[in-house]
Amino acid sequence: LFCPNQSVTRGQMAAFLVRALELSDEQSDPFVDDDDSVFHADISAIAATGITRGCNPPANDRFCPDQSVTRGQMAAFLHRAFDRATK
Repeated sequence: LFCPNQSVTRGQMAAFLVRALELSDEQSDPFVDDDDSVFHADISAIAATGITRGCNPPANDRFCPDQSVTRGQMAAFLHRAFDRATK
């Protein structure tokens, strides 16, 4: 199922960005709350490239992979992703 009317989670957004930008798997593990997520490798990859900084400033040791991504968060992800892609 595609489920076009459902919200997108932060973990799913990470996967979209990894696939769109063809990012490689990273071995970093900056977040304490994503180890059980199916998107763990995607989250680590976007963190390693600076596309995400976490969901709990100023500590930023959590990613909140199951929370819906807000419009503001999506804008920040996309801004950092496109900035990275154009360098």
